[in-house]
Amino acid sequence: MRARNPLYVMAKPSPEGQAAIAALPRNDPGRGPDLLHVTLISLYDLHHAPPEWLPATIAALDGFAAAPFPLRFDRIENRKAVTLRTRGALAEARAFQKALVNHLLREKAPIMDGTTPEPHITINYRGDRLNAQKMPPIGWTVGEIFLIESVVGKTTHVEHGRWALTPPGD
Repeated sequence: MRARNPLYVMAKPSPEGQAAIAALPRNDPGRGPDLLHVTLISLYDLHHAPPEWLPATIAALDGFAAAPFPLRFDRIENRKAVTLRTRGALAEARAFQKALVNHLLREKAPIMDGTTPEPHITINYRGDRLNAQKMPPIGWTVGEIFLIESVVGKTTHVEHGRWALTPPGD
């Protein structure tokens, strides 16, 4: 069964990052820069989820605390879609993903998919069959996360919440 309204926790590029990505020749100009994102965790399909799951997820995220972390991409690759990636260390991002999943599990938040993909940004969903290439780095510090419903086939993101990242105890 194909997802219709998948729910994700995402990070979004800074305005400067959005502009730099939008200017890349391999970026799909038909998608607005506001749709650029890094999926941190894939949760479940809202179309098939019980109605109480979304409020439970929001409540769990309300209690999450983590420090901001850096993201930096320096390669363009074609893997069914054109993506920004890095061969550099993503230790902080992967640690963040692990902490987020552990928090949601502790809070007994609904997680059906629960995947934590390698951080990347898809810039063209059609792919372009071109080779991988290095590019000048595009990076930012992730200072907030978003709970986003992606309406499949509509090029639409519905925001269900956003949370500032601050170190625990601040």
